Amino acid sequence: MRERRPASPCCCDCVPHAWHCCPTPGREDLSPLSSLNGYSADSCDAKKKKGAAPRQQEELCLVCGDRASGYHYNALTCEGCKGFFRRSITKNAVYQCKYGNNCEIDMYMRRKCQECRLKKCLTVGMRPECVVPEYQCAVKRKEKKAQKDKDKPNSTTNGSPEVMMLKDIDAKVEPERPLSNGIKPVSPEQEELIHRLVYFQNEYESPSEEDLRRVTSQPTEGEDQSDVRFRHITEITILTVQLIVEFAKRLPGFDKLLREDQIALLKACSSEVMMFRMARRYDVNSDSILFANNQPYTKDSYNLAGMGETIEDMLRFCRQMYAMKVDNAEYALLTAIVIFSERPSLVEGWKVEKIQEIYLEALKAYVDNRRRPKSGTIFAKLLSVLTELRTLGNQNSEMCFSLKLKNKKLPPFLAEIWDVIP
Repeated sequence: MRERRPASPCCCDCVPHAWHCCPTPGREDLSPLSSLNGYSADSCDAKKKKGAAPRQQEELCLVCGDRASGYHYNALTCEGCKGFFRRSITKNAVYQCKYGNNCEIDMYMRRKCQECRLKKCLTVGMRPECVVPEYQCAVKRKEKKAQKDKDKPNSTTNGSPEVMMLKDIDAKVEPERPLSNGIKPVSPEQEELIHRLVYFQNEYESPSEEDLRRVTSQPTEGEDQSDVRFRHITEITILTVQLIVEFAKRLPGFDKLLREDQIALLKACSSEVMMFRMARRYDVNSDSILFANNQPYTKDSYNLAGMGETIEDMLRFCRQMYAMKVDNAEYALLTAIVIFSERPSLVEGWKVEKIQEIYLEALKAYVDNRRRPKSGTIFAKLLSVLTELRTLGNQNSEMCFSLKLKNKKLPPFLAEIWDVIP
């Protein structure tokens, strides 16, 4: 494990300065300002899609099992299946299944077989007559293109293999061509991509010693343990989320997104990625989580801090990941997949979906080659982890709300990134 050096100037200046991980003097500065460089905490929610499901409810897409964003065309679906259905109907698309016309549509196969995906859309009740006519879609596309040209970010890297993989994210994804043994090898580009992800995961895993010294110490005898422990855990959480932001900004493809989409992804994914980080720091012997200071945080630690509502589910998730023997490369790829997940507030959700597919393909190839002969089962289990993460993320939102009822106030940084209204 590598300890993070004090942060240097970031290679991506389009993320709000308040989310940078640069240490500043004084412990109170662990909680950055909430101005977001002119963006209000709700600025990236300005274009909410109609039919959004309440945030606290755990609703899954009836087509692919991803997180549903609401009722679209008469069925509960995610943003990806909503867009796919709209495009299919407006273009009168005709697809052909290459796998036997009986594909089980999930978050992976939804991109592999368009015919079976469209059939599933119709089966769950999506209605073609509800789709907006093509000429109206053309107007919307023109408006989005104008916005894209206006806000097009500058790329910071050129020519590296992973950038070449992500260069044409509009390109049609071709079906896999397995070798004679049925296993598709990890390509050189995927190997380089995985190598870079693991490197940045290690680079931004632990705060610097300087940051840790400013964290409130564990309570001593005679102190109000609940308040001090709460402050201690929230300050450790701030450092963890800041590192998640730094990691996300360095993912190939992130700088290709609109600024508002970058902010939306960071706000939506932070609590879910934090669960991955907790799982990576899980100690099976003490059934606890060892954060950057190497102190064990048990179920009792969270209960004493007044944050015990979700800790049992989090520890169960950590035990599950430990039992699956998830390695660093799989964690890094899963983290990227979570970061590039479809969210209701995205302006260019299609672009996020295309980028996520590259990471899904890399994970599939890696698992196929590392986890023989049970790679198919393992890959399915890893995808199911993403659904569990969404449940834990919702529980985190509910816990934040319950903290308000206990008069425990989150630091401004966490309140903003998790959309906790003061």
